[in-house]
Amino acid sequence: MRATLAAQMGSLAIEPGILLVAPPSGDDDSVFSGAVVVVVDCEPNGITAGLVLNRVLDQQVADASALALLYVDDLTAPAYWGGPMGSDPAILAQFLDVDGLEWFHLPKRMRRPFPLPDVGVIAVAEHSEPFTGRIRRARLYLGLSVWGRGQLESEVDRGAWRLCRGEVDDLFRPDPAALWADLQPRLAEP
Repeated sequence: MRATLAAQMGSLAIEPGILLVAPPSGDDDSVFSGAVVVVVDCEPNGITAGLVLNRVLDQQVADASALALLYVDDLTAPAYWGGPMGSDPAILAQFLDVDGLEWFHLPKRMRRPFPLPDVGVIAVAEHSEPFTGRIRRARLYLGLSVWGRGQLESEVDRGAWRLCRGEVDDLFRPDPAALWADLQPRLAEP
């Protein structure tokens, strides 16, 4: 199915760093209406994970997660809704240097996802020492967007998402509410 999608989307396939752009919906309760999601990981078991980039919460980092302050230096910065799966905090960070950051610094050895070459996901429970002086900018996300094997591909085939390549500035723009509209010219044709 991934090969079919790649053919449909030209050179774009669902992979880390791709932006998923949902169409607007007439349904006010739609979870992803007008959402922009960055794919952060595509696991070998077929699970795809992402973070919603353009949903700012009415919470500040300091109120959402005290541990996040180890990675996000502005305690008044907003927290972001990452998706409907849980409410665990995670940091999306742009690094000055990624050497030695390939693995999460947790008891279980897990490879860190890098959606873009110098952008990675930090588990808030990690030891913060490896990141000292290496974070250029960072945002706190609560929750995650997750799709099972073939689920996201099926949604793309149905037109629920359009794709474009993500850029670092898309992930950390100061006006995330305008991201959806600004991406429209860059979207792959369905």
